[in-house]
Amino acid sequence: MLIMSSKSAVILAFVGGALLIIAGVTGSAGIVGTAIEYLIDQLEGSAADILSIVLQALNFVADLGGVAVIFGGVLIYMERKRVARFIIGIGAGMGLIGFLITLISAFLHGWAYTLYFLLIISQSVGWIGVILSIAATLLAR
Repeated sequence: MLIMSSKSAVILAFVGGALLIIAGVTGSAGIVGTAIEYLIDQLEGSAADILSIVLQALNFVADLGGVAVIFGGVLIYMERKRVARFIIGIGAGMGLIGFLITLISAFLHGWAYTLYFLLIISQSVGWIGVILSIAATLLAR
């Protein structure tokens, strides 16, 4: 049986995923993809081929965007929370750390830039979808 925070996480993932689909936002494999690309460059033979296939699979999930986030919500419902958080993070294109880095970067550029950035976030369906997706991953713990 799901606890209340998990139910909320499922709802946030569904709504966030729907908003990402409406906005046409897709994700990225992020630092995991970068690490795999580095390993592919360092390795040869079948190990590099296998890592290349893994990277293509991650990029496929990222290209699904909102659909991946909704699928992550289904995984939360099925109580596969660790995998769900990973898929939601890739599908949304940005995890909590990436969002905080973007926000801190805006803050370091000055208050006017930070306020402008926050205004853009509040008016963008895609950013709202990303924020709801991040909230879903936090509640799914």
